[in-house]
Order: sequence, then C-alpha cells, then structure tokens
Amino acid sequence: MTAWLAYDSRLSRTLLGAFWWFATSVQLLATALPFAAVDHAIGLSHLGIWLGALAAVPAGPGLYAALKCMRDFAADGYPGRPFATFWIAWLDGWRRLRRVWTGAAALGLLLAYDAVLYGTGDAAFTAITAAALLGLAALIAVASAVLAGAEGPALAVLTAALKAMVLRPQAPVAWLALAALAYGSAQLPVVGPNLALFTPAACAFAILIVNAATGFDRRAAA
Repeated sequence: MTAWLAYDSRLSRTLLGAFWWFATSVQLLATALPFAAVDHAIGLSHLGIWLGALAAVPAGPGLYAALKCMRDFAADGYPGRPFATFWIAWLDGWRRLRRVWTGAAALGLLLAYDAVLYGTGDAAFTAITAAALLGLAALIAVASAVLAGAEGPALAVLTAALKAMVLRPQAPVAWLALAALAYGSAQLPVVGPNLALFTPAACAFAILIVNAATGFDRRAAA
C-alpha cells in the first residue's frame, strides 16, 4: 500500500500528469477570458470589435505556453511548478513573438469588420472563415516552429513556419481538425464543461505528436 502512495509510484505519476493537463488547460482558457468578457459585455459594435481584437492578444502567447508545457510534459513527465512554468513560457512567447501576436490581432480586427459588412453573403462568409482558419494555423505553426528550434527575428520565424506549413500541408489540416474536435467536445451536453478542463491540453499534446510525425518540426527548424 505504501508503494502505491509513494511520490514516484504509477498512481502518483498518473494523478500528477492529470493535474498538469488540467492546470495547462485552465491557464490557456484564462488567457482567452479577456476576449470572452469583452464579447459578452459589449457585443458586436465598433467599440466591441476594437476591444475584442486587443483582448485577444494574450491568447497568442497562451497558445505558445500551452505547447511549451505539454512539450515539457512529453519530455520529462510531470516537471513540477505547472503555474510558474506556464506564465514563464507565456512571457517568453510574448517577448519572442509579440509582433506576430499583435499582427494577428490586427488581422482579426480586419476580418471582424469584413464579417460585419460583408458576412451575410455565402461567398464572403466562406472567404472570411477560410482566412480565420489559415490565421489560426499560422499561429500554431509559428509557436511550434519556435519550440522546434527556429531562431531569428519574429518575421524570419514566421516565414520559416509558413514555409514548413506549405511543405507539410497535412500538419495544418490535422491542427485544425484537432482544434475543431476540442471545441466540439466542449459543446457536448452535460460532459462538455468538464471535458473543456482537459481538452485544450490534450489538443496541444496532439499537435506536438502531429508535428513530430509529419516532420514539421524538422522542416521549421531547418
């Protein structure tokens, strides 16, 4: 019985791993709270669109931090200090890629206005949705590229990430499918809110597997 309760026992490692996934998911969701709050409080208006674009900026480094946390978990199991690890990674992601995150917010602002002005047409809606999905894939690509070892200014890293994404198109397709699956599972009745406490970390972990399996990491770091 004592062996089962030891810190390095299989049960303890499983529980600590589950806590790591939970902490990573909750913190990633926390970086999206400003956007959700603006959307709920103000809604679709000029002020809401501008504040929403600004409030969405923290989610970019949050994505990077979640991938970094799950990469650490994949390498070492439970590394300890889940909250400090996430926010240190968040600061690192902001420092290295702040131009990418702010550029993505500006693109989101443009797409939001396009959706309001032209989104009622089927063709316009399809184009806006496609642009938003490509933007999300680009953000995942640039965060993954940095974690894979891509170096240089933010623009150079973004260029390398986009090139790797084009050369390994199966990777962004899989990322978007995983994101859709994570979002869809959170919408399920009864169990959805509980799943949402773990699916963001699971999605980040799966993205890392996709990157390794498709060769995206090697291509981005080349």
